[in-house]
Amino acid sequence: MTRKKLNLSYITNESMRKATFNKRKKGLVKKIHELSVLCGIEACAVIYSPFNSNPEVWPSNSEVKNVMENFEMLTKLEQEKKMVSHEGFIRQNISKTMESNNKKMIDNAERTMKEAMFQLLSGKGEKLNLTDRNREDLCKYIDQYLKELYHHKNKTINQSHIEPGESSGATNAMTPTSVVEPIISSIQRPNQVNIFSSNFLSSDADQ
Repeated sequence: MTRKKLNLSYITNESMRKATFNKRKKGLVKKIHELSVLCGIEACAVIYSPFNSNPEVWPSNSEVKNVMENFEMLTKLEQEKKMVSHEGFIRQNISKTMESNNKKMIDNAERTMKEAMFQLLSGKGEKLNLTDRNREDLCKYIDQYLKELYHHKNKTINQSHIEPGESSGATNAMTPTSVVEPIISSIQRPNQVNIFSSNFLSSDADQ
């Protein structure tokens, strides 16, 4: 059973807020203790709350003092190396989310272009409603796709020449040539050349 998503917002009810504070505080101290024991590190906690006039410390005043003294012995650069404010933490999360969103948008655009290309090659291009901008982007994508196929084909041919010990039967396997030729022949069809040729699009626009 999945846990219910936590709503991170200020708890206005004081009794509920105090109960949540005590529960979360115990959980925090437990995690710090586990971290200290499992990883053999020095750790401490100093907790200020409106429910107690004095700050609560863990594990003890002397241990907290020892950790703080060790921290103060570090240089300013080492102290601030991994520090982050609440605002900085939010900025980091926004930046990561935006990067992830941009990557997904690029992947979706490439997938859409690939589907459109194969629809055209299968003779279903009439179902596509392409704007001038989409036509231009599709032409660029297909040009790049063909360049990569040719590059892979040439690389395979060169490798077959470098390795004469390979059996002749290996050359009968499917190579990029068998993939490129149907695309080339499809591009050369009169009813599809206006989709694939960016030169045609530019000359057509001048008329």
